[in-house]
Amino acid sequence: MPMKKITTILTILLFTIGLINAQSQDSLIKDIRTKYKDIKNDLSTFNITKTEIWNESTEGGQAIAYYDKDKLKLIEIIRLGETGKRITEYYFDKGKLVFVFDQNYEYNRPIYWDKKMSKENNDNEFFEPEKSLIKENRYYFNNEQLFLWLDNEKNKVDLTLNTNLIVGQDLISNTKKIKEKLKK
Repeated sequence: MPMKKITTILTILLFTIGLINAQSQDSLIKDIRTKYKDIKNDLSTFNITKTEIWNESTEGGQAIAYYDKDKLKLIEIIRLGETGKRITEYYFDKGKLVFVFDQNYEYNRPIYWDKKMSKENNDNEFFEPEKSLIKENRYYFNNEQLFLWLDNEKNKVDLTLNTNLIVGQDLISNTKKIKEKLKK
């Protein structure tokens, strides 16, 4: 078989494999988004377990787990600080992590910086929650393996870099620790 024909066949084969992989990833994303919406819509029907978290931020925090009967659907972690807060939501399907939505709020001033303190310090700004800068990250998992990370601008983060893959492993590790805390 001539080399040109082999090259053409290999190119078509690689292109087809790439399309199949993209279609399967699109299907996974669509499925995860549907599960996310279903969980959000059913929140008021779930049983709730809460625990305080003091060792992860300056102002403490809270972990809230949502269960459909005995099936864990969502863990929401709220970490509070003087200059911001972080809300991380872990979504589960059949006991496995499928999606993480992480929001990091950066306050315009510390929470104690009121109008009086602002005036005393010749500052024209004081703490206003609505002026917070919010950065979001979205993490998609299949079989508890990170396959898609969308950054604050909803751009894909390169998962071929080891440092980025470690983020997915850390999220999985964190969910296991949080589950243990909630059992106590």
